[in-house]
Amino acid sequence: MSIGRSVSLYSLQEPYFLGKMDLEACVAAVKNRVGADGIEVLVDQMPYPSLRSEDRTMSEDDIAKFKDLMQKYQTVPTAYDTTFFTTWYAKRNMSNRETIYWTKKDMVNCAKMGFPVYRTGIMRKEDIQILSECFEFAEQLGIFIATEIHSPRGIHTWWTQDFLEEVKRKNTKNAGFLLDFAVFTKGMSLADKKAYLRAGAKESILDEIDKAYRAGCCLTNSDVEKLGGDKPEIAAAEQMRGQIYDDPAWIGEVLDYTKHCHGKFYEMTEDCDEPSIDYAGPIAYLKEKGWNGYISSEYEGQRHYFEMGGPEAPDPIEQLRRHHVMLKRLIGE
Repeated sequence: MSIGRSVSLYSLQEPYFLGKMDLEACVAAVKNRVGADGIEVLVDQMPYPSLRSEDRTMSEDDIAKFKDLMQKYQTVPTAYDTTFFTTWYAKRNMSNRETIYWTKKDMVNCAKMGFPVYRTGIMRKEDIQILSECFEFAEQLGIFIATEIHSPRGIHTWWTQDFLEEVKRKNTKNAGFLLDFAVFTKGMSLADKKAYLRAGAKESILDEIDKAYRAGCCLTNSDVEKLGGDKPEIAAAEQMRGQIYDDPAWIGEVLDYTKHCHGKFYEMTEDCDEPSIDYAGPIAYLKEKGWNGYISSEYEGQRHYFEMGGPEAPDPIEQLRRHHVMLKRLIGE
């Protein structure tokens, strides 16, 4: 295998939530309408009944149903997405020992369902130690713990570097990273721009904010006010100041520890381009280095339309189809 194509079912969260699609319909759409064979699932977003049990143990029946679904549509599980169990109680966070216990139980579900990658995140310093205590268990299960390199937590931030140091210290081959393409943001997304326009922003000022970011600098609130901008334009400038663009060459620092990628995108154009995120640079680098793994489409633009509803919201399946047209072009399929 070289670079494979997958879809995070997070991308189909709105039709799932509204009852327009169930889990099987999501998998069928990925295979038959998008043309990908990889399936990534946020298990708490689209859960099987037994996952809601008090002990969070997937039943053998539910595991069999999932595997039958993969067999039926000739798809493969790529990543099991979850988060730390720290806030189950009203008046306290869980202890590290409690979090390790529940994380290991969740890792068992991941392995039994056939997912090779267990995706989680690091938000606190103590999360690194919690995951470190799970490295040996991941080796026993034959799965890979992947923390997400996700904007604004780029490659050169402590979230990534401290975890990398711990992985090297423990000399494990079963832990590392999931690289989210949001760290290669090169401009304002179409979804963001349209949302700011709906809020009353002047398009000419949004274009100046975007132009400045793409040139390597960001407009301050004062800059925006001098251009005649008000609250929506200032919000746009603040949002862009929170974005990052990591040099694709930096991937080399974590490449040997990266087993999966999120193809983050916000809105595709009709000619199948994502104008706000650099895909060409990172994919060219991954191809050059012979990286083996899946890029899993993660469509997030739908959240900008939740408050609007109606026909204005892009069809998420069409958005995914366009995304995979782009991926195939860049991968060289």
